[in-house]
Formats: sequence, structure tokens, C-alpha cells
Amino acid sequence: MNRPDTVPAPERRAVLPCGLRSTLRCPLSGDELVDGLDEAGRPTLVSRSAHLAYPVRDGVPILLIHEASRVTAPGPAPRG
Repeated sequence: MNRPDTVPAPERRAVLPCGLRSTLRCPLSGDELVDGLDEAGRPTLVSRSAHLAYPVRDGVPILLIHEASRVTAPGPAPRG
């Protein structure tokens, strides 16, 4: 499994443009979403507080709770 922090920089790219991603929120928690990858290396948007990963299909984020998968180790919360 490729994790965002282990993918070489030229191959790593944002799931969505930063301006668009910053406006999206987790429908369960209302918190910010961060770029991630699922077990197959497909892009996701991760809610660290809700421990959910929402799929991104053909560049379209699927922000439906029933489409999300559980994230077991979401990592530390961002500091701001």
C-alpha cells in the first residue's frame, strides 16, 4: 500500500485542487478533509476526526457516509 508520505514527490499529487478541497467538509463531523490513498492506491479524502475515508472517483469526491470506509490509524490531527 502506498501511503501519501512514502510516494515519491513527482508521483504524488493532490486529489483535488487546494482551493476546492479546502471548501469541502466531512458530512459526519464537519471537519476538514485531507488527501489520502486507499489500500489499492486510489485517491480518497480522509476525515481524521470521524476516522472515515471518502472515495474520489474520476476526480469527483463521493461525500456520502455510506460510501466511506473506516480508517483505523488516521494519524495526528493537523496543527494550525
